[in-house]
Amino acid sequence: MTRVIFQPWGVVAEVSTGTTLLDAARVAGVEIESVCGGRGTCAKCRVIVSEGVTEPTTLELRGLSTQELSVGYRLACQAVVVGDCRVVVPEEAQITRVSILADGMQRTITLEPWALGHTLIVPAPTLEDQMADDARLAAAWAEFVEAQPIGGGTYANMTLGALRQLPHAVRADEGRVTLLQVDGDVVQIEPGQRSEHLLGIAFDLGTTTVVGYLLDLETGEQLAVASLLNPQTRYGDDVVSRIAFSQREGGLETLHKEIVGALNRIVAATVADAGEPFSTQDIVAATVVGNTTMQHLLLGVSPAALAQSPYVPAVMSARQVPAKALGFDVHPEAHVWTLPNIAGWVGADTVGVLLATGIYDDEGISLAIDIGTNGEMAMGSRERLVTCSTAAGPAFEGAHLSCGMRAAEGAIDTVHLDGDVWWHSIGDAPPRGVCGSGLVDLVAEMLRTGIISTTGMMEDGETLRHNGRARLAERISQEGRMRVFELVEAAEGAGGRPVRVTQRDVRELQLAKGAIRAGIEILMKELGVTPADVQRVYLAGAFGNYVRPESALAIGLIPHFPHAEIIPVGNAAGSGAKMALLSRSARELASTLVRRVEYLELSGRADFQEEFSEAMLFDA
Repeated sequence: MTRVIFQPWGVVAEVSTGTTLLDAARVAGVEIESVCGGRGTCAKCRVIVSEGVTEPTTLELRGLSTQELSVGYRLACQAVVVGDCRVVVPEEAQITRVSILADGMQRTITLEPWALGHTLIVPAPTLEDQMADDARLAAAWAEFVEAQPIGGGTYANMTLGALRQLPHAVRADEGRVTLLQVDGDVVQIEPGQRSEHLLGIAFDLGTTTVVGYLLDLETGEQLAVASLLNPQTRYGDDVVSRIAFSQREGGLETLHKEIVGALNRIVAATVADAGEPFSTQDIVAATVVGNTTMQHLLLGVSPAALAQSPYVPAVMSARQVPAKALGFDVHPEAHVWTLPNIAGWVGADTVGVLLATGIYDDEGISLAIDIGTNGEMAMGSRERLVTCSTAAGPAFEGAHLSCGMRAAEGAIDTVHLDGDVWWHSIGDAPPRGVCGSGLVDLVAEMLRTGIISTTGMMEDGETLRHNGRARLAERISQEGRMRVFELVEAAEGAGGRPVRVTQRDVRELQLAKGAIRAGIEILMKELGVTPADVQRVYLAGAFGNYVRPESALAIGLIPHFPHAEIIPVGNAAGSGAKMALLSRSARELASTLVRRVEYLELSGRADFQEEFSEAMLFDA
């Protein structure tokens, strides 16, 4: 075994020779940026090490400059341990606290919980009436329902755990018992008046972030919310990387355990935040939304088929799973519902957005867009609803860009060019890179000031000076055959490093926005509508919430809808999960909506490539 010491923390990992530094970091619990999941293509996992590792690989020679290599920079996913070594993880490779959006639009619903608690009296047996305990409980239940109509259906079934509690419960307090009923099943029987709380938790299981909402099932009150970075990001920032990792030996089990562990941490955090007298064991119901891949990984079901044409998932319907089967640290008889998926690349998170925005019931045409690594969108009204997904790539989340990063402290999220450069970074920290909303802002400003053309080509400094943009021209440089714009000078950047946007970065955004815009155009074509017919545009998710609509319009990310109200709806997917947790009808509506929605597979349409080619232009 060899020792790998990770600085600046002094954390030690003992690993076998032949282990990559990235895997050694995982053993040590050290989180290093690895956007591509360890394939060596993103060059984000930069560390400094001088000995004890193999020579640089071809991918490292391509991803690191000669100067970086000379001072000991290596890619953690490529450098293999051959002896004891000391590794410095620089600030730019450390995963920082991500700005996670929790709030979202939610429609008003009638509280109709599917987990209920009831207290009733079970008559004691006599020599004349020797009915068994379960029969007497069923008779008492029938009288209770007749005298006091309640929601939750009839007394349908008693779990084995509840049956084992029955003999003691009916004899301990003169026949007074409390039943806990989840989805009609009696899952717990305790003696006496009900004293425990009935809590539920709704999860939005995102590729990058995970959010949990703790709710009181009897009042509908939100008691607490907690969020964290999805720990699966260490195996790749996008679902394609994780699908690939899941096919490695032990990969699926690893990803499953990682996400269950994250959800359990959120459970503990929300209950602690809610305070006394709440307990994790009071949580008797849970709902989960997420993209189709994330739903599969949570259930421990292989998502491999999603990466292969015709992209058919193993499961699309809503699933009810016992919490104990998933390893959730909640009431052992709690039910966990994963909401249904629409297709291989349009998941339950889109169903959550549909529930929250209500476009399925609109009289006029509405459009809902949730932009992340994939762009899921739905358009229509109560008459007809169509949806599709475009492989937008990770540009909108700041990944696969030379300057890109997540929306974390130090990420530039707003840019204005007015003679010179003005920017804002999250947390007002020294800038480390640019997140998605900041990049859209920047490119919109570069278009307005003539730094780039509608084709995406970056102008040279001489042309800008000739056009009266002398201060901006000073920020243009040439690196090989590629032009670069210096957004942040080295003196202002974190660690004395500049933040630069390259021609290739602009191209990545161009490809991403082209895919989104082409998808919108296809939806309009399918419905036979024009931009003038659209009445509302819902921008969902963190990117949609923080991007400036005028910048999105300026680069042509979305068409100009002359009569539409553009509405940022925040984490609408999470809001949909909460609705399904609080209302049996909303949960059932989710499955009904899936049967109504028409999914368009864009890869099979000849006109998509035409629309994509046109949408590549930065032309509103």
